[in-house]
Amino acid sequence: MARFGTFVADLRTGELRRNGIEVRLQVQPFRILALLLERAGEIVTREELRERLWPSEFVDFDHSLNTAVRKLREALDDSHENPRFVETLARRGYRFIAPVSWDDSTPPRKKNRLLIPIAVAAGVVAIAIALLLGRPRTTVTAPNNIDAVAVLPFANDDEQTQYLSEGLTEILIDNLSRLPNLRVMARTTVFDYKGKRVDPRSAGQALHVSGVVVGHVQRQGNQYAIHVELIDAKDGSQIWGQQFTATPANMPYAQTLISDALSEQLRHGVDRNRRGVAPRRLTGNADAYDAYLWGLHAWNARDLPHALQYFNDALARDSQFAAAYAGLAETYGVMVGYGTIPVADGVPKVTDNANRALAIDPNNVEALITLATTKYRNVWDFAGAEADYRRALAINPNYATGHEWYADYLRSMGRWAEARREIELAYKLDPRSQAINSMMCYSLYYERKYREAIAFANRAAAFDPRLGSTSCTANALMSLGQPAEAMRVLLAHRCGKTENCGDYIPQLPPTDGLFYSSAAKWLELRQSGSMETPVSIAAMYARGGDRDKAFAWLETAYTRRVSLLTNANVDPAFDSLHSDPRWDDLLRRIGLPQVAPPS
Repeated sequence: MARFGTFVADLRTGELRRNGIEVRLQVQPFRILALLLERAGEIVTREELRERLWPSEFVDFDHSLNTAVRKLREALDDSHENPRFVETLARRGYRFIAPVSWDDSTPPRKKNRLLIPIAVAAGVVAIAIALLLGRPRTTVTAPNNIDAVAVLPFANDDEQTQYLSEGLTEILIDNLSRLPNLRVMARTTVFDYKGKRVDPRSAGQALHVSGVVVGHVQRQGNQYAIHVELIDAKDGSQIWGQQFTATPANMPYAQTLISDALSEQLRHGVDRNRRGVAPRRLTGNADAYDAYLWGLHAWNARDLPHALQYFNDALARDSQFAAAYAGLAETYGVMVGYGTIPVADGVPKVTDNANRALAIDPNNVEALITLATTKYRNVWDFAGAEADYRRALAINPNYATGHEWYADYLRSMGRWAEARREIELAYKLDPRSQAINSMMCYSLYYERKYREAIAFANRAAAFDPRLGSTSCTANALMSLGQPAEAMRVLLAHRCGKTENCGDYIPQLPPTDGLFYSSAAKWLELRQSGSMETPVSIAAMYARGGDRDKAFAWLETAYTRRVSLLTNANVDPAFDSLHSDPRWDDLLRRIGLPQVAPPS
């Protein structure tokens, strides 16, 4: 068998696999591949190919050869203009330019062992020419024991290109997440190390992983030197290291090479027989790639208007850029969830962009999760939502946000144990995510474990004040019959002190009924702003015992298909409404089951 990049070609059986997944390839394209592999680094002329593969008279040999080579390139995800594997020499023939290694147990039919080092060296030189790849070195020669990895943010001293190093890191995390049997820490958690001097061994031990990837991006005029290492967290030794030098024009190709090289090293520590999903390919257009990285930078900062601008800019340069469509879908999805755009306007934009991404890349996990969450939250297609969640998490089992939202869905379906497993897995993958810490707290709140919810939020806040969920804590306190304490917590979070501050929240009366009705009326005033809050208003009226106003606001939420409505059937704030026939009718119209809290 021949190994090159993330591919394995079995010349005896005619099978080609990538990351353990079979790649379908017709007979003639595979025979061309076999011949090129046997002669890696050498020119295989068109005449030789004709004699070997089309020995009899053939009317249109040129067309058939060109078609077969094109199908081979498609299978290898290769490019005629910027080849990684098959180089075309005009009017002469073809040459395989990537390094090739052979399993000793299955030597090729024409294998001259003296030529193998020459062929490998020629391949390395060719790649170096294509990418200006410098000083490659690999220290892995035997299987390692890396079963969990953290990719720390690539260091970069140039403020103007921070978006580039952040994007390289994030895309690398996504690609590694698709390897089978490998746990990969999520972006939010690892980016907590951004800008800090970190010992990889200490970081690995703190994150409970066995391997740590570190990188450094250095701008050198119009080029970038990118150094990447895989470190063993047990003893701090280097398992693998390689340096790449790229220009802005071939940065997308550099990203692919880095992902492929590191994936191959990490596969030494996982089950090679398990099927995985091929790494995500982005675009060959350097300007589109650059705009996309800016979009990711704005998205992660929750600068949503600029995220939309950059993702659209990327698509203007490459209309087949699936990840950019997924970025638009995610951005519009968050805007719908926040209530900053009406559901009626936002949902078509979410679904259109997500479906465009999936038409180009059926394995785009971000698009699938966004589509699933929109189906769950706003369309109320619960069966479709679960199918999309399950499909996405089968593709990328390390996608923490996917587990987070699938947990929320499962809870609304009354599947408490499954929901708990999913949110705990999300927390394990991304323990420093503000959203996931909040969801962990709310999971306990929805299970009526109010004191545990408060304790969890306090522990998270003690580690990092950003991780303590104030809203979850306040809801738990209200369910414990402590509205005044809940208000103190909200004010302390808003103002940094315990007394009231300005007009943010009026001084509310301590009596429960008056407290909740006053809070509801204050929230009603916010409806004229940029955020929709009908479910929160209904919750306050329900807590205060005003059923009619609670149902009126729930009906408003139903008409507008407000996102939070799909949590209403598990929210303790609405327990007082369960005996009212209007409650059963509301759930029936939404399609939500009547759910009892876990025993």
